[in-house]
Amino acid sequence: MQLERISKIQYVDGVRFRRGVVAAASRLIANSPHLDAINVFPVPDGDTGANMAGTMRSIVKSSGDSLEKSLEKMSALIAESALNGAKGNSGAILAQFLCGFAEGVKDMRRLSPSDFARVASLAAHRSCEAISDPKDGTIISVIKDWSAHLSSRSHEYKDFHHIFSDSLHYAQKSVKATTEKLAELKSAGVVDAGALGFVYLLEGIVDFLENGKIEESFIADNDPLYKVDGVQNKVTVEKLEYRYCTEFLLKGSTIDKKAVRDAISDMGDSLIVAGLPDCVKVHIHTNDPDSVEDIVSAFATVDKRKVDDMLVQHKRLLADTRKVGIVTDSTCDIPAEIIAEYDIRVVPLRLTIDGHEYIDHVTLAPEEFYRMLPNAEKALTSQPSPGDMKRVYSAACADYENVVSVHVARVLSGTYQNALTVSREYDTVTAFDGERVTGGLALSVLEAANAAERGASVSEVAMITERAIKNVKVFVTMDTLDYVVKGGRMSKGQGIIAKALNIKPIIEFAGEGHVNTVSRAFGRKRQEKTFIRLVSEALKGKNNLRYVITHADAPEKADKISAIMKKKYGVDPLFIGAASPVIGLHSGPGACAIAFLADD
Repeated sequence: MQLERISKIQYVDGVRFRRGVVAAASRLIANSPHLDAINVFPVPDGDTGANMAGTMRSIVKSSGDSLEKSLEKMSALIAESALNGAKGNSGAILAQFLCGFAEGVKDMRRLSPSDFARVASLAAHRSCEAISDPKDGTIISVIKDWSAHLSSRSHEYKDFHHIFSDSLHYAQKSVKATTEKLAELKSAGVVDAGALGFVYLLEGIVDFLENGKIEESFIADNDPLYKVDGVQNKVTVEKLEYRYCTEFLLKGSTIDKKAVRDAISDMGDSLIVAGLPDCVKVHIHTNDPDSVEDIVSAFATVDKRKVDDMLVQHKRLLADTRKVGIVTDSTCDIPAEIIAEYDIRVVPLRLTIDGHEYIDHVTLAPEEFYRMLPNAEKALTSQPSPGDMKRVYSAACADYENVVSVHVARVLSGTYQNALTVSREYDTVTAFDGERVTGGLALSVLEAANAAERGASVSEVAMITERAIKNVKVFVTMDTLDYVVKGGRMSKGQGIIAKALNIKPIIEFAGEGHVNTVSRAFGRKRQEKTFIRLVSEALKGKNNLRYVITHADAPEKADKISAIMKKKYGVDPLFIGAASPVIGLHSGPGACAIAFLADD
């Protein structure tokens, strides 16, 4: 993302604060698999990276592309977003840090370097207060060390590049010291995952200040402490004192955090109560999540609940026989929870809208994109950079013996060619032209992921992938042709005629991903009937149906198609998902696609 170069800035306002947070989030999200791999404390359940990344994604998504200049207002928005999306121990601590930061900048429109050091100290203090039993050698240690260093040198800092580059080095030293502070870390030979996650955030900001591009935040550090193989096998456990990682988001007014903490302090460990007077995040490891909920619900309304069985998570990591990793790109439109379930690695495409560059599904979510689209004057898409592709391949190859990479049709994007070029640097990567896009690509990826999850060899996964690519079918209903005309796939004259006649086309992604118009229905009702007929004809004599539905800001249409398919075939879709901004830019709002596979 090309942004304002601000390496010598003397102050931070709301806009600059958000940009720094986005840069920090990008770095952490990119490297979250490393954090999962080294996560052994307080429980070796391998999810610290995913939890911290989920917290930061919530911030990026909720703050949107805001141009709010008031630092007070922007920090308050980011703090609330962090609370709403906070996941796990480290995520809750991050959220409390940002709440403390928001408290420190109250009534301030901008921040100087010396102000920042003071506010960071308050945020670190608030983070410590949120934890019932803070441990030396964790994320909170690094936050305290970092903020103390800032305070001791605040009078020396000339600008924000100076303050972050200097304090980053100190934080990195603090992270490396965590290995010796906790027995679990020393036994596994790793640093604390949450602490390293905090350093990734700082690294992202420094990269941005030095390069003016969020793109640079995707480059992974090669320090051997950041990548350690076989960690979970060094810290195997048969039982846990407290088995369930339990989280509640409380909403109310003037919630007494201390009273909440005192009420459940004897229900488990790793207790964190973080937040604001009207929004509080509760995190605890316990054996009785329901009883904890009964207690905290007396203080405020339970808005969200999450319970994870950490022992099951740990045993799954140990028993994992999977040898093949799966990589795809953001045009596949697979929902985040399925991507996480199968550990599918995704390299994002990019968009430029009215001069602003966005990262598909990272800094621009579908719902935000469709709000922007009607007023966009100029919008373009671009394939991932070689650096993005290399980053994802490096991480996947570190975690799996072999990698199968499946991408959007080469006739539609240069992404596959980019993947093919970069994959030549890796002996264990096999790249495929997925020959489809959106749900069609998703089905091929999921077939590969299912095979990999079953423990199939790389040759078996490759064979199943090739078969899926060959057999998947995709039909798309278009609601408007305006964006097809803008994209140059139809002349302006043809678009005017089609609009005047209320023509609603249906297109098919056929061999190699070429787009064919298979129907030009007059009106929406005829389009729907024709759409279902085309699907039915394609499924004659088939069984074992697997299908997905994706849509461009048309959830009602997607639900209707799903209901028809369920009634006709007795099968639910694998998922119903929103088309990525890269897809929506070419289809326009209202488009809906069904992709399906079936056996003879």
